[in-house]
Amino acid sequence: MPTGNHTSPPLQSLIARTAAGLAVLGVSTLVGCSAPKMNWDKTEPAIDPVEAYNQRSRVKALELFREASKLHEEGESVKALAKYRESIDADNTLFAAWNNMGQLLMQQKNYADAVAAYKIASDLQTTDPRPDYNIGLAYQTIGWADESYEHFQRSIDRDPNYLPSLRGAVRSAEMLGIGDQQVLEYIRNGQLRETQTEWRAYFDRQRFRVEKLIDETT
Repeated sequence: MPTGNHTSPPLQSLIARTAAGLAVLGVSTLVGCSAPKMNWDKTEPAIDPVEAYNQRSRVKALELFREASKLHEEGESVKALAKYRESIDADNTLFAAWNNMGQLLMQQKNYADAVAAYKIASDLQTTDPRPDYNIGLAYQTIGWADESYEHFQRSIDRDPNYLPSLRGAVRSAEMLGIGDQQVLEYIRNGQLRETQTEWRAYFDRQRFRVEKLIDETT
């Protein structure tokens, strides 16, 4: 990654702890081993103290996330980023907090931390195409065409009709100078869904480029 985008120690520690926890727990909500439930009078269900703690943490995290989102909408990027971190400290399995934090880090051109946040978001929501799209966009922005193409593909694997990733994949393929049946399929799918005149014209040009490449190699 470019120099100058090093992860600050607090965020690096938070990302590392979360990534390690997700790897061990299979991306599940953090729960510990609890003692056997004791319910002597059998009139009230026993309360698992670990579960109760997790529920309180989740409620706190959601409250902090709402505060962060409001600051985000108001353009208070620095305050919003700090509040998203507080939300993650309370519950580091909150997908939206990681994803939105990645957006703010991207705006700051802190691509290293943005990608790290998006990767955790991607692991938390394995069917959502947006985190890998955002990773692809980050890599594309700094000129890493191979990596961007790979993540746009992963996003499309999750949702074959996700238009931002279809656009991104075709753009990265152009950067790489490649064109095959897979790229042509992305173009055709994009043409079916695109409504913006500029992008429709772009897909038309790329279809001509890719079809010519395919003809030359067959």
